[in-house]
Amino acid sequence: DAARAKWGGSWRMPTKEELEELKENCRWEWTTQNGVKGYKVTGPNGNSIFLPAAGYRYGTSLINDGYGRFWSSTPNDYYAYGLDFSNGCECVYYGGRSSGQTVRPITE
Repeated sequence: DAARAKWGGSWRMPTKEELEELKENCRWEWTTQNGVKGYKVTGPNGNSIFLPAAGYRYGTSLINDGYGRFWSSTPNDYYAYGLDFSNGCECVYYGGRSSGQTVRPITE
């Protein structure tokens, strides 16, 4: 878990199930914050987070700025599950572990 290794304590990466819960139970609003495109995701309790559309890395190249990919901690054979989004599209998917994708740590 990259988040726990880097930040320690109770910090961790979300699971596939937590990403699915975020997708299904929250309101997603495409917006720009401080010049960065992404989603403001608001939960049923009114709390929100901003997920930047930071693209992802393939080798040394940044792919598709304006597109977001966030890893989960849930593996799938040679792949791992993650959250994939752009304006108007949010889905949980699985992709190759070798691509550089954003980690959004959470804590209890």
